[in-house]
Amino acid sequence: MFSKLGEFRDGIYLLNAPEMPVYLVKGRKNYLIDSAFTFMGGRILEHLGELDTEPHYLLLTHSHYDHIGAAPVLKKAFPGMKIVASARTAEILRKPKAIELIKKLEEEAERVFGEASEEEFEAFGVDITLSEGEGLEDFSVLETPGHTKCSISFVFPEKEIIFVGDAAGVMEDGYIRPQFLSSYSQYVASLKKIMKYSHFSLALGHGGIFPEGEDFLKRSLERTVDFRKEILELYGKFRDQERVAEKIYEREYKGLGLLQPEQAYMINLRAMIKAVLREEEG
Repeated sequence: MFSKLGEFRDGIYLLNAPEMPVYLVKGRKNYLIDSAFTFMGGRILEHLGELDTEPHYLLLTHSHYDHIGAAPVLKKAFPGMKIVASARTAEILRKPKAIELIKKLEEEAERVFGEASEEEFEAFGVDITLSEGEGLEDFSVLETPGHTKCSISFVFPEKEIIFVGDAAGVMEDGYIRPQFLSSYSQYVASLKKIMKYSHFSLALGHGGIFPEGEDFLKRSLERTVDFRKEILELYGKFRDQERVAEKIYEREYKGLGLLQPEQAYMINLRAMIKAVLREEEG
């Protein structure tokens, strides 16, 4: 797995800490993929300066705070840069309640990581919305819901790489965490759709890049199925969603010492439990 700052290959760069990567694809046009936290905006700009590169587009895989946080910072630095996302992401970013939640989660992230931002997250607009099969000159879009309803992935065929955000799970120290917040069945379907590109390099929303995605994608699917079973077994034992969340929190968040802000982790975990039980109960 490629998980360090610098060039992966063929003009593809990892610009930020691999836990919160921002990717750059240089070519006829220059593309940033995702933008990490607001407080990371300054260092992203520093890396772009070192590469003497101005991005033409910022591609957002989905609307979560840890993927869009520095977008306003980057837009101020590069006013001509176009922000690209799904129509659902654009809709979410127009909602005042969503913006307030993003601000709160950004503040918690600063506390967890022990860093402060000179700028507060602020609302921004999406310039271009794309859906399944659409794209620009160098990439096309796959709709990959399940993590969120707004999740899309970006396929660069000439570079043979696919950027999937959190649609295929999160890798931390060799441990794969499924991320089916909005729908278990859609998440599995999206994983299988991404598997059609398993011979491509796979750029995750957290962790870095696999030179070939096949092995990770197979393991991620297996882990997803196992996690669903764990949720159902715990719910069968306790018949209480919060008890299920507590047990998984103890095993995973505390047991593995995850760096993710606790509030965000619990929001996501409760959403996954609900997603499984909702589909199980029909």
